[in-house]
Amino acid sequence: MKMNGQSRTFVKQVQVDLLALSDTDLNRIIHQWVDDKNTYGHYPAVAEDTLRALGYMRVPPESEILPSLPIDDPETVHEVSATWQPPSPADLRTLLTGMDVNLFAQHVIALAFQSLHSVYPEWYEGLTFNAHLANYLRQMRISWHSRPVDIATTRSPYPAR
Repeated sequence: MKMNGQSRTFVKQVQVDLLALSDTDLNRIIHQWVDDKNTYGHYPAVAEDTLRALGYMRVPPESEILPSLPIDDPETVHEVSATWQPPSPADLRTLLTGMDVNLFAQHVIALAFQSLHSVYPEWYEGLTFNAHLANYLRQMRISWHSRPVDIATTRSPYPAR
């Protein structure tokens, strides 16, 4: 995919803003984009090369096919879809940090668009989407850092008296 200078700049900005998140937030948001429909390990809407690029590991089922059930035609077999295990937060960060702009756009920006476009159609596509996405990630980071601490729910390292 050939990108002009402005596109490269916005994709790089999204990468910088995504990597500025904590490991926990980075892992949560990428996994949220991957697992948009809460399928827990089954991601039919995400390309296998994207899952691999993000560090997801294919977990082989005990058997690639299930035997037919008694009520089924005895010649029928049922395929089991692949289950994928997400990467550790540190591994995900390493992979995203090492991606060049083209790979990042192909795998991460496309995944974000697939997940967020229906929620934020006003972000449009291309440069406009990337600019909004970078701003969204920046705001997420700022809001997490500026949240007031609730003393009533914060655990103290000291035992209660």
